[in-house]
Amino acid sequence: MDTSTNKESRTLAIALGANLPSPIGPPVSTLVMVRPALEKVVNAWLSDSLGETVVQNKISKDLRLRWSPLFETEPIGGPRDQDVYINAVLVVDGPKLFSLQPSKKAAINLLERFLILEKNFGRNREIAQVPCGPRPLDLDLLAWGGLQIQHEIITLPHPRLIERNFVVVPLGEALNRGTKAPRCLPAQPNWQ
Repeated sequence: MDTSTNKESRTLAIALGANLPSPIGPPVSTLVMVRPALEKVVNAWLSDSLGETVVQNKISKDLRLRWSPLFETEPIGGPRDQDVYINAVLVVDGPKLFSLQPSKKAAINLLERFLILEKNFGRNREIAQVPCGPRPLDLDLLAWGGLQIQHEIITLPHPRLIERNFVVVPLGEALNRGTKAPRCLPAQPNWQ
């Protein structure tokens, strides 16, 4: 199935996690250093998808990138003795992204770029992986608006998205970045 909805629901959500050192250093350093690289990957993917020329090292001003803070979380599944994970979420939206119709082809292309980035940060997917096992970098496409895909290499929205606090909490934080908090009214001593 491959469907999408209006432009208001074309927001892209990406999860990041690590619990092994990468060539950059410990997991916190990895997630800090992958941030600008991931922004460039998303920007280049979007420009390529729209048939635009990519301006090197310049993120489009029509693209809004909202990052969650880093969270330390206990591993779920996998070997019992693995280290804690460092997790974050990136939410991408804005006029430039809204001009691209979500599609299976574009989502798979973005995922392929994520796999290259993971490899650059020391992840080797060719080695038999322990499900939910340790890794130097994990990038997951969580959702792209209302796009629904069932494919051998990608399922959107991510099938366990709402089951994992290490995704839900950072996602909520990232979604709230850049939004105005509601104005609080002064306390009223006599509410009668």
